[in-house]
Amino acid sequence: MKWIVIFITSITLLFSCGKKNAPASTTSDTPIVNKQSIENMNVSSVDLYHHDPRPTIGEARKPTLWLHAEKFAVIDENTWKVEDVHAVIYDVQSGTEHIKISANEGLFEKMNKASLTGNVEAQMSDITFNTNGIEWKNRSDKEQAQIWTHGKIVVQGTDLHLNAESLRIYPETKEFELEDVSGQVPLILRNTT
Repeated sequence: MKWIVIFITSITLLFSCGKKNAPASTTSDTPIVNKQSIENMNVSSVDLYHHDPRPTIGEARKPTLWLHAEKFAVIDENTWKVEDVHAVIYDVQSGTEHIKISANEGLFEKMNKASLTGNVEAQMSDITFNTNGIEWKNRSDKEQAQIWTHGKIVVQGTDLHLNAESLRIYPETKEFELEDVSGQVPLILRNTT
């Protein structure tokens, strides 16, 4: 008997919570909404990701790049213009933050690349890179991920100050290449005994 009362009460609650019909409005009371196309849409504060494209056999894919932008505009279904950007490139093996980047603006392409410009600063461990433009290309089936600069770069760290014409970083192997380099690097002598 107790179950019958609970069942009837549940059914009554379900029907009483149903959607009530709103009174019909006249056409003069209906506001006119301007529809925006996807190309004209502006959004504030957005997070975008690139992921490792290799098969994971049921495991969750770790991001290779996380990009946060305070301002965002859709150019087309695969490309977004971003402003006031903070990004993180992750170590593929451990999933930890490997390189932190900030920039004034840039373009983000779905699953492919990101290009950042204007007061670009990148931090990797205790080394800071400053340049005007940097490009990120996500890992593909044929190539590892890469980062490279658009023009001159200043590299600073503990007892380290370098000026170079260009920089290329391979995040997976933690290697980087500089071209036309000048500056100061500490000399470290290893004990050979």
